[in-house]
Amino acid sequence: MANGKPTLHHLENSQSHLILWLLEELGIEYNLVLHPRVNGRSPPALHEVHPLGKSPTLVTPSGRVITERTAISLWLINTYDEGARFRLPAPSPDSEDDAVREEQLISLGGATLGPMLMLKLITALLVKQAPFFVRPLVAAVRYALDRAFLDAELAHILGYLDAQLAPPDGKGEAREWFLGTKEPTRTDFSLMWYLDWAHQWGWVDLGKYGNLKAFHDRCTARPAWKRALEKGNGYQLMFW
Repeated sequence: MANGKPTLHHLENSQSHLILWLLEELGIEYNLVLHPRVNGRSPPALHEVHPLGKSPTLVTPSGRVITERTAISLWLINTYDEGARFRLPAPSPDSEDDAVREEQLISLGGATLGPMLMLKLITALLVKQAPFFVRPLVAAVRYALDRAFLDAELAHILGYLDAQLAPPDGKGEAREWFLGTKEPTRTDFSLMWYLDWAHQWGWVDLGKYGNLKAFHDRCTARPAWKRALEKGNGYQLMFW
């Protein structure tokens, strides 16, 4: 961009909020273009920025267009995190808190947890939008799918993530962040999206996962998270 700042194309009520949060954590100057949804979908203006028309979409000062939340966070941290607050430090020889574990946890979110939550979303919307006379049947199918697979599998994954925040030796205090750092890393910015998505829709009772609840509370209490809420144009994920 001409003014030398990155530009975030931000869609209301979407995962773009997590990138807006990261931008606020970094404390850099940036351009913010707010896009409202059209009939619950991304507007034509976003398709003019990138063929996929998705958000978040970041345009770098050189004009490069980057999509996908984890790719954007990687570029932002590598480019602007001069004090290395949010970067993964070099692990000690006996530690597994390395780039492999970072990739493993981020992939768990994108390849396993994300599709599961999307299926929960689709079945919920199918019930809501089904014609009245077939709605009980659609609701019964949704209930059966949740009971037979989705709810148990979701609880299993969340239990695993909750354990990742437990003290490595089983003693002492729980971790604040997934890789044992003092500040959130790309892993935390990534996994918070799935946790908050499930939380807002009421698909998970965070009270059953003490470490995850503390993590969620810790994220939402950060001043940068609150500033992102103020600067965005809405972050209510149950908008349909």
